[in-house]
Amino acid sequence: MLNHRQTKNQFESLTTLQAIQNQAYQMLVQGLAKTDFSMREWGILVYLEQHGQATASELSDAFTVTRTLISRNTWRLIQDNLIQSQVNQTDRRIMRLTLTINGQKTVQKSVRQVQANLKESNQSYNLNKLTKQVETLSQQLAKIN
Repeated sequence: MLNHRQTKNQFESLTTLQAIQNQAYQMLVQGLAKTDFSMREWGILVYLEQHGQATASELSDAFTVTRTLISRNTWRLIQDNLIQSQVNQTDRRIMRLTLTINGQKTVQKSVRQVQANLKESNQSYNLNKLTKQVETLSQQLAKIN
């Protein structure tokens, strides 16, 4: 059973982790400002770039949302020729999603746009704040262990 100090340290770590998550989210929102992507659409594109392919179920698990929400987002990305769906030949119920060539180029272009937006909005203060929060979290986790 945890003692009071351990519980307090864990709570502080969770609070710091939440602050880090919020800071990173705000920075990404600012970075995506001049792109046409929602946060989830951007996430899907980056996920597919990093993993090569995924099913709607895998994406819904990764983003902890329903398959219906993933389907809405992927439908738009398919319509924009950024991703494509491929039916599995052995099990036709399974559809794999992958980036198209246009999607790969768009992700690269969008990454540059996000970086430019972050530089433009002078994110050095926010990056320093984020760095300090990560250092604090690291110290808090060391106390727990």
